[in-house]
Amino acid sequence: EFSLLLESTHPFNNKSRYSILPLHSGVPSKDQRKVFMRPPKGVRKIVLATNIAETSITIDDVAFVCDSGRAKEKNYDPHLKTSALQP
Repeated sequence: EFSLLLESTHPFNNKSRYSILPLHSGVPSKDQRKVFMRPPKGVRKIVLATNIAETSITIDDVAFVCDSGRAKEKNYDPHLKTSALQP
């Protein structure tokens, strides 16, 4: 997971300066709510969100948004008669 990579990289591994919060459908609801909490003074909050999560919510203390441009798209398989997200 990208957040694990970022948390192990200097300077972002300094938890007294950076709070790294993933936001996607696999994150439990109680952990998703953490993105709305303001971090302590002197701590920079970094939210790693999917494009779906990014467009679904507003986080009032966001100063910058960096979009990687990577997205999953919903595709329909007529043989299986199902839809699925594809990378």
